[in-house]
Amino acid sequence: MAEQSTSSNLIITDAVLNQSPVINDAENVTINYTQPPSTSSSDEDEWNSVIKLKKLCISYLEKEGELLHLQGVIVISTLASHFYHKMRRKFNERNSMRKLMDLCISYLEIEGKFCLQGVSAKEEIPVVHPAIHEINYYGKDKVPVVERYDPKGQNELFKDKIKKVVRFRDLLDQKDKFISIVASAGSGKTVLSLRLAKAFSLLQRLCIHLKFMDANYEQPLTLRQLLLDNMFPGHSEEFYTSCFSWMQKNADKIVLILDGLDQAQYSLEKISPKINYNACVPVKDLVFNLCTKHFFRNSLLIITSRPHAVLYLPEVARPQVTYALGDLSLEDTKELFLAFADEDLWTKIKKSSSQMLSMCRNSLMLQMIISSNIHLSEDIGDVSTPTRLFATVMKNLTYSRNFQFPETMDELTRKLQVLAFAATKHGKVVLTAKELRDGGVDPTTIHDIVVQLHCHRHPISSRFLEGNTKFFFCHQTFQEHLTASYVVYEMPLGEFQDFIETSLFQEHWTVVRRFVCGVLFDLESKAVSGDLQMKKEILKKHVIQQLEFISEKYMNSGQKHGVGTKALTDKLFDLYACVGEGKDSSIATKAAEYFPTTILLPRLMNSNLVPGFLYVMKHVTKQLDWLSLGYCNLDANSFHEIASVIKEMKPGQVRYY
Repeated sequence: MAEQSTSSNLIITDAVLNQSPVINDAENVTINYTQPPSTSSSDEDEWNSVIKLKKLCISYLEKEGELLHLQGVIVISTLASHFYHKMRRKFNERNSMRKLMDLCISYLEIEGKFCLQGVSAKEEIPVVHPAIHEINYYGKDKVPVVERYDPKGQNELFKDKIKKVVRFRDLLDQKDKFISIVASAGSGKTVLSLRLAKAFSLLQRLCIHLKFMDANYEQPLTLRQLLLDNMFPGHSEEFYTSCFSWMQKNADKIVLILDGLDQAQYSLEKISPKINYNACVPVKDLVFNLCTKHFFRNSLLIITSRPHAVLYLPEVARPQVTYALGDLSLEDTKELFLAFADEDLWTKIKKSSSQMLSMCRNSLMLQMIISSNIHLSEDIGDVSTPTRLFATVMKNLTYSRNFQFPETMDELTRKLQVLAFAATKHGKVVLTAKELRDGGVDPTTIHDIVVQLHCHRHPISSRFLEGNTKFFFCHQTFQEHLTASYVVYEMPLGEFQDFIETSLFQEHWTVVRRFVCGVLFDLESKAVSGDLQMKKEILKKHVIQQLEFISEKYMNSGQKHGVGTKALTDKLFDLYACVGEGKDSSIATKAAEYFPTTILLPRLMNSNLVPGFLYVMKHVTKQLDWLSLGYCNLDANSFHEIASVIKEMKPGQVRYY
């Protein structure tokens, strides 16, 4: 039976008394607080306004994100916690209230203060987090060039800057007053920021979560209007005044989370003047003064962004600590995958392609893979390679509004291909509004182009191009796929041949090269004619020539068993990846002729290279003297794929492995 304390209107279930690790229903714990025993009218009005504000903040967060179930945590009202800490010093509270709050705080300390697990009852989205790394982002005032294009992806730029790995709960125990969280698109920045806001709300902090894309006001504002009036409209002047007054006096109890700096219409590159709390100024000046901690000095400020947006912050406005988000773990990837699709599709992808499985560790890619597999395109076929995946997703580009646009999606895509190629060629990942206009693309309507993803239970759409003053593709791979499409479909034949001979096989074009091979080699010879057929033959000739040349050097460079150097191994496996992107068995058969008879898988091998290697290996008919797997770092799934191919080969064809 539940016990009830009438003095403070507390209902505590047996689960709470027994400190059960699971509280399945938030209604199991209900805490109602009576009016403070004796307060002045001004304090009372301020307190009531703060209570109202906190309820609005929590209501906003519940609408923006999933309503989280908490395991092992008594849901303590944030407003009650503030009431306890503030009013206990000023008033002689009842002993029962003090005892109650001490009990709750003690319980939280026993449970480690925070435990956030389980799934939302409303959305059924698992609470999973990407890897979080504290990084040396600025490094003795030397700013990294993360606005430049890198075929390895922006996450690779941070690998040599990692200071330590942190947990989600570590973000809640911040001694620093200004932190930033950076990551590429689809890494989960917004979801993480919402969950941080909910967690801070449970840890006795007033947390205001503001999206930059919702705060691109053209007219000047005061700080109060930005954080309160416009966030929670429809309340009295007395309410806003009381709340803002409380916030100024209790900055240490405030957490401000500003999400998506890269979506702001302004830049913070220039230093803004110091202003007072009541000044009515452009929003960029308010945000800059928040970053310099001129406002709410003792509050915690968290800004999320793509890397380039915080790249050129002046030193006085830089975060004290920067965290970079990485990929999901395999276990979390599976849990999130099954929230959108069924077990059969997970098993199919796991068995068919370790490359696609690896891509699923990015939440945006995961949803793209699920949607493309559920809604297959007849003219593309099975989504078994990144080339086919992005070709399928590109077919789902659509306009988000139902009014007549001046051009078809195909016409717009061709313009974007030209822009993407120019950006990649010059090493850029960001386009300006002028560059869009010069390319015939209207920057004011580009946000209406969305990628439509249809998963089993959670249809979503994502902007194809993000940004307001600077524009970038929602994932770098879209830029690379569009670049490859330009090379295949739009580049004149003579220029194409010169590009193949002089540029395509350079490291800068690694990802584009695989897409170009994937598109051309996937074209059926009977259905291809004219320039496309000639481009395919030109590319095939150069890939085979490269394979013959690299394979010979690889075999001649080894000190023992023909083991090649790392650089040659990387080039060889990259060429296999190019062949594997296009399912043309005639090219794979030709490539298999130059397959080394002695081969050592590299120690640090990317699982994305396994499918191409195996696709060529399946076509090998000669004797392989030695295939070494003992020193590479591949996961169990990749090893299983390799073992399956070896079993399908002739008995004794692979002598040692």
